[in-house]
Amino acid sequence: MPTTFVELLPPQKSSPRSAIHWTPSEEQPGAGLLEICTTKLSATYFVVEFDTAWDGRAFHLVKGTEGSDPESESYDVFCHRGGQNHQCSCKGFAYGRGRSCKHIEAALALISNNWLRSELVNPDQDASSTECPF
Repeated sequence: MPTTFVELLPPQKSSPRSAIHWTPSEEQPGAGLLEICTTKLSATYFVVEFDTAWDGRAFHLVKGTEGSDPESESYDVFCHRGGQNHQCSCKGFAYGRGRSCKHIEAALALISNNWLRSELVNPDQDASSTECPF
């Protein structure tokens, strides 16, 4: 049975209490199941870290549940190694004028807890064609 890790996320204007549940994939290194729980709802994502030429780490999050934006099927998140210029393709990040969103905060938690170590990532993997396991 896979281990699930839990971490509280920093409070945000839209959700003062948020947390993540992370279950690393036993079959696919550099991947796992992420649940983001906010005050309003919970959403589940299949996460794959992929190689990037930028100075940081990149993640592809495929939605397993509808979440707050039923029009989007997935998001791409970039966390800059220096702690600035993080990016997310979600509407919350775009409308927040560059303020961190729940996807960025979740990816930062994965990195800071070393739950998704970069040496496990296959740099040749094409994250856009990754099959969601659910």
